[in-house]
Amino acid sequence: RIPIAWTNAMNYENGDYTINEEYMDRIQELVDYAIDAEMFVIINDHWDGGWWGMFGSATPETVDKAWALYESMWTQICNYYADYDEHLIFESANEELGARLNDKDVARDSGTLTETQCYETANAINQKFVDVVRSTGGNNANRYLLIAGYNTDIEKTCDNRFQMPVDSANDKLMLSVHYYNPATYTLDNSTGNAWGTQNDVKAMNELFAKMSKFTEAGIPVIIGEFGVLTDGTWERNNTVDYMTNLLNNCELY
Repeated sequence: RIPIAWTNAMNYENGDYTINEEYMDRIQELVDYAIDAEMFVIINDHWDGGWWGMFGSATPETVDKAWALYESMWTQICNYYADYDEHLIFESANEELGARLNDKDVARDSGTLTETQCYETANAINQKFVDVVRSTGGNNANRYLLIAGYNTDIEKTCDNRFQMPVDSANDKLMLSVHYYNPATYTLDNSTGNAWGTQNDVKAMNELFAKMSKFTEAGIPVIIGEFGVLTDGTWERNNTVDYMTNLLNNCELY
């Protein structure tokens, strides 16, 4: 999984969504390294300076630019990789399809969307992603696509307001979620918090069980990110136990 900030290589602020050719070539070099090593590769648009907050702007023209940017970006990427086989997977976003559509890093007047509107916009973006990829033809017409869940959060993705997009290809959509629960343990290495009580294990198991909503419907799930920050040593307060239980859940479901 290669996280990519495509706007680093375009002048989108001035309405130019053309991705710099040298940047495109460099990404291809990395993709090829991984495929040559017999790996599958996932590429996405990853946070990318917070331009996603344009979708939540109070200015309609800014929202229109967000849609134009997203469609142009993926059209260029798809055309560039149209001949690549199933070892290359496209992912619609990272963690941006949700509350981050209201981010104010770029669009200072963002924050207009309610949570339900964030769900609706996230669903629409995922649908646009699928439509753009399929429309470019070549191997993109049948490529595996990874759909970002709402905030890539398991609980919020299981909310019925989140909907998987419609696809012209059969059984080629997968779902991406991330898992860093509880954040006080996984993301804060200064607290000394431990993990591994019966309640800790139960909470993880019950949350992963919810994802069977998708797997039982024939939609594979990829846990695109998970982990525990360490204090410089490999095992910090039951890190191995945490990872083992997490991966056991993946195997189970």
